[in-house]
Parts: sequence; C-alpha cells; structure tokens
Amino acid sequence: MKVTKKGKVKLETGDRRVGNFVYHREKAHYKLQDIGGLMSLRVSNTLMAGVMMSEIMDDGGENFLGNYAATMWNLICCVPDIELMTDVHKAVTACLNRHKDLYGLKDDLSAEEDAKILREEMELHEAEVEARKEEGLE
Repeated sequence: MKVTKKGKVKLETGDRRVGNFVYHREKAHYKLQDIGGLMSLRVSNTLMAGVMMSEIMDDGGENFLGNYAATMWNLICCVPDIELMTDVHKAVTACLNRHKDLYGLKDDLSAEEDAKILREEMELHEAEVEARKEEGLE
C-alpha cells in the first residue's frame, strides 16, 4: 500500500482495503496496517487468526475483517489498566473454550491423570540421570 501526496491510497496486488485499514498478504504472514501508517501488525498464516484471514480474504467477509482491524486498533491505542487486561483475558479464554475443536484444545486433566504423567516423567528423568552417571557423564 502506498499513499500519494494527495492522500490517495494505492493498493498493491493482493492488498485488501477495509475502511481505514489494509490487509496485505506476505509469504508467511498477513500484515494489517492503518492507512495513516501509525499501526501495523503481522499475523502468521499458521495461527488460527491467519488461517481465518486467508479464508475470509478469499471469500469476502468485510464485516469480520473490519471488526478484527478495529479491535486490534483499539487494543493497540489504549493504555490498559489491570481491569481491562483481566477482562480481555477472560473474554479470550471464553472464546477459546467455545471453540476447543478449532484450536485443538482438550479438557483439563484430572488430578490423578496429572499425577500419573508427572510420575512417569520423573521416572524417565531419573533413569536418564542414572544412565549418564554409569557412562561417567555426571
């Protein structure tokens, strides 16, 4: 994206303008920036947000892209207090929990399952330490 001296926005191939924001495809990222050049953000194509941007940029989705850009702008431009950060954390956690399959999340382990895994890992670690002692490495 380039802005002429007269203020006209010229998009490059693959750019997509949504309101005062431009999405630009790069090899491994999507770049979001405002037309004024005050803010830019890169999102990896491997993150779910990048995957969704890819699909939405191909299919339309002006509403999602506009809301995503405005949300990022608002978060970047404010100076957060602890209450805001706590609220954002809770909202993001709720979103992740609503879409566990999308993010590959699993339910929390029970205390027994967690203890079993920790015990197995400890036994493996102790066996490795013992083997290194026998080889004279420790």
